[in-house]
Amino acid sequence: MKSINKIFSLCIALACFVLAYKFYPSSNIPEGMFEDPNTGKPMLLGEVLIDELKQEPFAEWYNDEFDNYELDVELLNAISEPNQYNYELFLGTWCGDSRREVPRLEKIFIELGIDFNQITIITVDREKVSPSNEQEGKDIRYVPTLIVKSNDIEIGRIVESPSSESATLESDLFEISLGIPPTPNYSEE
Repeated sequence: MKSINKIFSLCIALACFVLAYKFYPSSNIPEGMFEDPNTGKPMLLGEVLIDELKQEPFAEWYNDEFDNYELDVELLNAISEPNQYNYELFLGTWCGDSRREVPRLEKIFIELGIDFNQITIITVDREKVSPSNEQEGKDIRYVPTLIVKSNDIEIGRIVESPSSESATLESDLFEISLGIPPTPNYSEE
């Protein structure tokens, strides 16, 4: 009888452990996100929709940048047919430059009449790698990187921030639309 009680008690303890593990995960990382090895904070990896960047724990920085950015509407209106291009955006949710520029880019694309959900958005880790390797062959050294294509041929990119201290995202996009791609501000060229 004592051995039956021990086995029963052991089964109850094991069941409690399994339930505790299932309902009280040891990590504070939300489902579908990954842990940043440097900070322990959540990050997204792979292809995402813009709305995923507007959820917690990213919503605060995303909404702040989006709400506070003032567009250069006059310059945006000078961009001819912005919907003729395809856009691919690489970013890191862990990256300060991505946190600043990506909400601003969304606001710009809204003003241009481009549905941000039609833009391919790839989130990468600190080595600029995504789980499905979408970055391969695209020379992603810094994030964010916005690649602008016409007929599947790259015609320009904005890397990390506007191309110079006097440039803006709007002016860089305008130059790309004119066929004058800006040189990234870190480039040695």
